[in-house]
Amino acid sequence: MTGETGVLVQSVVRALDILECFDGQMVELGISEISDQMKLSKSTVYGLVNTLVSKGYLEQNLQTKRYRLGIKLFELGSLVYKRIDLRNEAKPFCEELVCKHNATVHLAAHYGDEIVYIDKVDAPGAMIVYSQTGKRAPIHCTGVGKAILAFLSDDTLKRLLAKGTFEKYTEHTITCPENLNDELNHVRSCGYAIDNEEIETGLRCVAAPIFNHLNQPIAAISVSAPTARLPMESIAAVAKDVQNCAMQISQRLGYK
Repeated sequence: MTGETGVLVQSVVRALDILECFDGQMVELGISEISDQMKLSKSTVYGLVNTLVSKGYLEQNLQTKRYRLGIKLFELGSLVYKRIDLRNEAKPFCEELVCKHNATVHLAAHYGDEIVYIDKVDAPGAMIVYSQTGKRAPIHCTGVGKAILAFLSDDTLKRLLAKGTFEKYTEHTITCPENLNDELNHVRSCGYAIDNEEIETGLRCVAAPIFNHLNQPIAAISVSAPTARLPMESIAAVAKDVQNCAMQISQRLGYK
């Protein structure tokens, strides 16, 4: 099996796919459930699962006989966490925005045609349910996504827009490439992006891009709150604070 990234080993791909069967709702799975999800025979799945257990990537609940993610993944994840300097640099600014606006603050990084939340700070009583650290989200209808997308290279943007209609999440989601392009032009001119109930009804978000030492948009920071607590008339003032924090984080990453 080959691809743009080189040779792929099928058994390794299958093993990794098994790990991805587990999520926040499916904490434990049996061999039959994994077999159904993977569309593989139970004997094949059993061999792969046993191998993952032997290396610590899965472990078996001795009471239920079902499997769950193992401690080895936590150990490797901790190593990744330690090298993400962006998260550490941004933390004080996230907390500053939370205190000032009593809203949820997200820090998200660019990941292909999506964004991934790498940090989230909730104000007391202001928890945003749809997002969580480590979760991916679409780039075209989130504030952080559009803030990053607006400043990516022309080639990257053209490739994304050429895909055609985008997935619709609410009645406010921008699904037309031409309309999204117009929206991104506005983001470039004002320096911040708005998610106006585009990913979730009743939720509004203001985001600004974060640049690295190569002047590339690698992440974004946002303030999110229910529309009643973040009315359109307050957007400009909130955006100013978000942009200021984004710029300070960028400068700490070497942006000039």
